[in-house]
Amino acid sequence: MNGPRFHSDRPGDLRRSTPWHRLSYIVRALPQGLGALVPDLHATDTTRILDYGSADAPYRDFFAPTADFVTADLPGNPDATLVLASDGTVPAPDASFDVVLSTQVLEHVTDPGLYLAECHRVLKPGGRLLLSTHGLMVYHPDPVDFWRWTCAGLQRAVTDAGFRITRFEGIMGLAATGIQLFQDAFYFRLPRRLRAPFALVLQTAIAAVERVQGPDDRRLNALVFALVAVKP
Repeated sequence: MNGPRFHSDRPGDLRRSTPWHRLSYIVRALPQGLGALVPDLHATDTTRILDYGSADAPYRDFFAPTADFVTADLPGNPDATLVLASDGTVPAPDASFDVVLSTQVLEHVTDPGLYLAECHRVLKPGGRLLLSTHGLMVYHPDPVDFWRWTCAGLQRAVTDAGFRITRFEGIMGLAATGIQLFQDAFYFRLPRRLRAPFALVLQTAIAAVERVQGPDDRRLNALVFALVAVKP
């Protein structure tokens, strides 16, 4: 990991979901897609969870209020329980968590292999990882942006870290992503007054296209890939 990526430094557009916003569809679809994977984590009222690269912990409500939810981020995040080392490693013992939550972090870390190895290290045997990251996406530094994955490449990276993948899904398929990228290519070139209607038309088109895109298609090509993996 490289530099702070907590909520006070994040672009405000990642925190809105108005219909005319340029990311309105994925801002709605991502929590829904991740939420559909949560039952595969087998979390209980007493599960110990690490939110690794937590920002403002947007998915805390996925878990019971009584769960031990530990946030970890780089120095400067006032909401982080644990402060990560300069290389992004976690100051926590081996096998100390039941679940690791990693959402839209992997593309921003300097060394994905090290990050995934840490996810594996801090999980108990039988513990589970819920991870999402980008497949196809415009460059978006937060404050850095290093990586993109194919479906096979991401699965290879996770299995090479010692995990067994039990669920793999795409969120926002290829046709919709094509519209998103077309929009992003021109959005900031437009006069400010035209940006909202331009985004509204294209985000509406994305929503329409997604209704006919099947889950099998999304697993091959998607804006975001999400998975659940278990530590044997």
